[in-house]
Amino acid sequence: MREREFKVWMRRQRDTYSASTVKKTVSHVKYIEAKLELNLDTATIEEISDRLYDLMESGFSVDTLNSWIKSLNRYLVFLGSETKLKRFKQTENEDEYFYVPTDEEKNAILSVTWTHLEANARNRAFLSLLFATGLRVGEAIALNWSDIDISDTSMPLVYVRHGKGEKKRYVPLPPNVLKLIIDYRDKYRLKTDANAIFTTPRGRISHAFARKICKDAGIKAGVPQFHCHAARHWRAITWLKEEVNLETIRRLLGHKHLKTTQRYLRRLQMEWSLEEIKRKDKVFGSWQDLDSEYLKRLRGGELWSP
Repeated sequence: MREREFKVWMRRQRDTYSASTVKKTVSHVKYIEAKLELNLDTATIEEISDRLYDLMESGFSVDTLNSWIKSLNRYLVFLGSETKLKRFKQTENEDEYFYVPTDEEKNAILSVTWTHLEANARNRAFLSLLFATGLRVGEAIALNWSDIDISDTSMPLVYVRHGKGEKKRYVPLPPNVLKLIIDYRDKYRLKTDANAIFTTPRGRISHAFARKICKDAGIKAGVPQFHCHAARHWRAITWLKEEVNLETIRRLLGHKHLKTTQRYLRRLQMEWSLEEIKRKDKVFGSWQDLDSEYLKRLRGGELWSP
């Protein structure tokens, strides 16, 4: 970010920006650039939009992201860009419609393999960790070997030192995932970072690298809509289906307020409502006997042909 030049440019727009707005916007853009993990001076509109979408999927509210877009668009004008970022649309009850992988999709994703042995061991351990613990992607890549707590051998734990808002918490680490991580460490891990669990030839994996792992896994599994944070959604919904207490889920996910965790309950209740209709409503035909040929024609656009 060209901080000093941007500040001077904004000050010259005296009829548009007050002194307080200048100070706030410059500070805001600097913060956002770090959060996006992009160089705003060289990043394309598409790259910025994609990263903002990733953050929305990871739990950032539409209001927060739209406030960021407002500041980012000011910086883009300063850079001379003729294109601006589009604001996210706020929809009613949007928290009920976020993507949650099905169990079948989860199994397909965790069955994906990579040709290179090191990449295969690392990626499968990383994806299993995301699904098993519900960690945010940033929390997972920040893990060190010292963060695996086996003081209680009946239940190994992951110590999340850098949760959202720098809050710390413990999350249970299931046995099968622990085995994957240990096998990866003992046989294939690149020792380019002495502390980091997940590494590349250059050191600890980055956010961008982690997103690529998830994207590649989704494509290979035939689930192109999969993204890293979707594993966290699956974990929360599955805990609810297993009748884990909502407060327990809040603590394990690292939510500050129970209200944030309740979005998963609303999402599950919506799913149950649709399943109930599917089972009980037969007035206009059975859902189980739906003619797949018509669905294929609809996808192909044939139903809309004159």
